[in-house]
Formats: sequence, C-alpha cells, structure tokens
Amino acid sequence: MKLITDACDAQVATAPAHHSRPILVCFAGLTIAMKPHEARTLADRLHDAADQAEETQQ
Repeated sequence: MKLITDACDAQVATAPAHHSRPILVCFAGLTIAMKPHEARTLADRLHDAADQAEETQQ
C-alpha cells in the first residue's frame, strides 16, 4: 500500500499528561500516539533522512 500526497499537512499536539502516549501526530486522517522517546526517535530519523536527501541533491 502506498499513500502519496502533496497536500498532507501534519499536525502535532499533546494529549493530557496522564496518557501513556501523549504525543499526537495527525495526518491524512490518521492520528498516531507516541511516547516522548518514540517522538524524539522519529524526529531524529526524519532529520537524518532530510540531511541525506539534501546531500544527494547537491
């Protein structure tokens, strides 16, 4: 399965602190709930991929 769209604005929010997965990422009608360390890992991986993509375009 593949989902590709140019008009998919991701929204990031936080749930109340008592939730076990308080970081919410919403896009394309989906909401993904994460623990803080999972969100940081995803952010690091996205940043690394963006760096790699920029390097290959130069």
